[in-house]
Order: sequence, then structure tokens, then C-alpha cells
Amino acid sequence: YEVFLRKGRIIATLRNAIVNHYDGFEVYYQPIVDCQSEQIIGAEALMRFSMITEEGREFVSPMEFIPLLEETGLIIPAGRYILNEAAAMCCEMQKYIPDFRMNVNVSYVQILQGNVERDILDAIQKYSLQPECLCVEMTESGFMDMTPSFCKFRKTLDKNGIPFVIDDFGTGYSSLNHIREMPLDVIKIDRCFIEHLGEDDFSNAFVRMVSELANAINVRVCVEGVETKRQRDIVKKMGIRMIQGFFYGKPMKIEEFEKKYLI
Repeated sequence: YEVFLRKGRIIATLRNAIVNHYDGFEVYYQPIVDCQSEQIIGAEALMRFSMITEEGREFVSPMEFIPLLEETGLIIPAGRYILNEAAAMCCEMQKYIPDFRMNVNVSYVQILQGNVERDILDAIQKYSLQPECLCVEMTESGFMDMTPSFCKFRKTLDKNGIPFVIDDFGTGYSSLNHIREMPLDVIKIDRCFIEHLGEDDFSNAFVRMVSELANAINVRVCVEGVETKRQRDIVKKMGIRMIQGFFYGKPMKIEEFEKKYLI
């Protein structure tokens, strides 16, 4: 019963937040680094949400509020807000790092019920970005097995040169089939395979296999969850260039991000 009541409170707060100019929503940015050059090359935009309770301001876990946004359809306006904030941030960063890229997550609900491809194109035009600088991420489990809506979405991305990224690769049920059937630009290997890198034979073999396969089909690889120098060194030795993880930086507010990487 308490879970039911909390769910209702969060949904009501999400609705009010969106009506009130997205009050309570924030975008955090986690750096993506080229581990060969040690230079920052991009970031992933991550949605965060907090609400006022009797005890004060509470930060709600994305694992809790994002499914509620999807369930209610509120992910469509909220996703549009995050997309525009991320595009604006990318535009600002490119003043200092010309090839800076921004990764933005897209939900299957935005594809089925919204017109997210139009939102993406509008954001690119509004902030004068090159299409290849705004990368669209989807979790592997979010794929819809080539439904008409998904095919239309992918065709629009391909037609306009917008990179498509598989997130959490290796956690779904048909990973290799996805690589064969749809055009990809980046594979992001899930953090669960990085956690025991150097300690577990399966993790070592999996990351190496994905890296070699990606190189063979001209797809880039990014690894998530790199937290130690040892993990970084192993990944680097495998020839993987892009790293996202606490070793280089945690998700942070825009002010902290700019202070760390621009000043």
C-alpha cells in the first residue's frame, strides 16, 4: 500500500514539475574520454529528478521515476526538455572542444507515442549542431524488433547522419542479431562486464570479442563503468578508445562539468 501511495505521489509531482517549466528536473553530464589521448571527447546527458517532501528535497532514483514517466507518457515532454538542454550544452562545449559529442537517451515510448525524430532534428537545427555530434542511445532491451515505428525512427537517423548507440550491450537476448540487422555507430559495453575485468575469464573474453567484432564491421566501442586504473589499462590494451566511468568522472551538473573540463 505504501508503494502504491508513493507511486501516486511521484506521478503527481512529475506532472506538476512538467507544467511548472520542468521544476525539479536536471541534466547531469558524465564525460566520455579517449583513453589513448586522455582527452575528453563527449558526454552522456542523464536525467535527474528531485521533489519536495515533508523531510525536505528528495532525489528520486532514475530507476524509480523513469519507468513512471514511460508508463504515463510524460517521458515525451520530459525527454524533449532533456534533449534541448543537452543540445544547448553540446553547442557551448564546442566553442572550446570543436568535435565534442553529446549522447542522449531515447525511450521506446518516445518512438511509439511521440515524434522524437522530429524533436532531435529540431534540436540539431536550433543549436546549429552537426548531426554526427548528437548521438542517440537506446538500451538493448528497449529495441522493438523492427516494428514500423522503430524502422521509421532508425531510417530518419540514418538519412540525417545521426549516430545510433546501443547502450548496455550484452544484457539483452539477441545482441549479435542486433548488430547484423541494423546499422550501428557505437556499442556501449555494459558495466557488469567491466566490474571483474582482469579477474574473470568470461568478462575478459566478452569485451575482447565485442571489440574485435566491432572493429571488423567498422563500429566504435565505448565501455562503461571503468573505475580503476587496472580496468582502464586492460581496456586500453584491447585497443578500445572510448571510456565512460568514475575513473574519469562521475555524472555532474553542468556548472561542475564546465569548471572541471573547461577552466
